Amino acid sequence: MTRNEVARLHAQTRGFEYRVSQAEDIVKRALDLDAIPHVALSGGKDSTVVFEMVKVQLRSIPAVWSDDEWFLPETLEYIQRLQARGDDVRQIRTNARHTEWFKISGDFDGIQDYARRQGWELTFLGLRQEESAARKMHLRKQGTLFLAKSDGLWHCNPIHDWTWRDVWAYIVSRGLDYNRAYDKLEELGIPPERQRIGPLAVERVLGYGQLAVLKRGWPELFDRFAVKFPESRNYV
Repeated sequence: MTRNEVARLHAQTRGFEYRVSQAEDIVKRALDLDAIPHVALSGGKDSTVVFEMVKVQLRSIPAVWSDDEWFLPETLEYIQRLQARGDDVRQIRTNARHTEWFKISGDFDGIQDYARRQGWELTFLGLRQEESAARKMHLRKQGTLFLAKSDGLWHCNPIHDWTWRDVWAYIVSRGLDYNRAYDKLEELGIPPERQRIGPLAVERVLGYGQLAVLKRGWPELFDRFAVKFPESRNYV
């Protein structure tokens, strides 16, 4: 079965309905704080779901996409589609936590810095426990809604306990637009649980084999990436 066929079946289960209801309650609880909110939008499926879910309760919420120079073309196309339909999606240049050999010179702000300058106080995130042991530990320790010491903002993680099936069931059952890079990953035979869209020049993606996938699916982009970061060829 294809990813979307699995998602359509999963969307009919009580377990999925329960998780959606719980997530909507978490979003409501966060909005009841009366803190000025925004969504951290990566362009991936998880933050897509969170953005659309929050908009059900607060249509005008802004979202921020962090552009650290290296991203899939489909990601930019997705962001531009959201902007074209009238969503308040901001594109800012940032410098993610690069490895030493990925270091990019320049003075870049992070999403948190941008959020504070805008006067925003609450950030909705698409973090899920299923993604990694570190995220599982973080989310279980902090909970779904907490005031983060790291940036002084409220953090809300409404889909913290969702599986990839839940995420795609929400996208498919609601007819949501999404990053079409996932379709290419499907064509490449990448299992749904390993289909990741994110910044290329950060250390954590190396463990996912993302550069090898990039070389297969987007060879021209990989070649440009490898010219700037020659050591990236050691990971494919």
